[in-house]
Amino acid sequence: MLPTTPNISLGEPFIELASIDSTNIYAMNLVHQGLALSGSCIRAAYQTQGKGQHGRNWESSAGLNLLCSYVLELKQLNPVKIWTPVDQIGFSAAVALGVQSFFEGYAGPETKIKKPNDIYWGDRKAGGILIENVVRGQVWTWSVVGIGININQELFSQEGAYPISLKQITQQNFDLNELQKALSSSLKTALIDWIKIGEAATLEKMEAQCIVLKK
Repeated sequence: MLPTTPNISLGEPFIELASIDSTNIYAMNLVHQGLALSGSCIRAAYQTQGKGQHGRNWESSAGLNLLCSYVLELKQLNPVKIWTPVDQIGFSAAVALGVQSFFEGYAGPETKIKKPNDIYWGDRKAGGILIENVVRGQVWTWSVVGIGININQELFSQEGAYPISLKQITQQNFDLNELQKALSSSLKTALIDWIKIGEAATLEKMEAQCIVLKK
């Protein structure tokens, strides 16, 4: 049976790097080398090869935004369950809800999810999520959750989706360490909720927070 409140740890240990190719690459290397600790968060001030969806790069100026990857071993969520790739659907929805809830707490109800895993404020992109998983045989063992959120950056190249940052929305500067803690907490809450209510209810909750942009 699932525990009433799963014991999920996110954000510790915390690894902060000045510059790295990609926090997802760094985290996945730890997993493959057997050095990863479940719950770890790797954050970089700057990424030279920040990874977005479909091989795109993630644009971000050094030291201004949240660029991080969380490492999670699935048995931490439930040590007796056999996790399979099918479970990734609900997991991905829960992560998106966690990031959306985090950003909404500062930017307000215009914060929405654009499928499959972008965070928008109105019609402008505020963040993105890239989840990479390790499957051994038919068992899903580890997940690396990469998150990029525009926080204090004010100038963008304007290529692709028009970006926006939390500072542009609120006209305030933010402490990245405090926001990292808030993001970890929001993700933990969303994952616990997913485990409690199941995939179907989690997907329904996500649909209620989704936006469809006009072309």
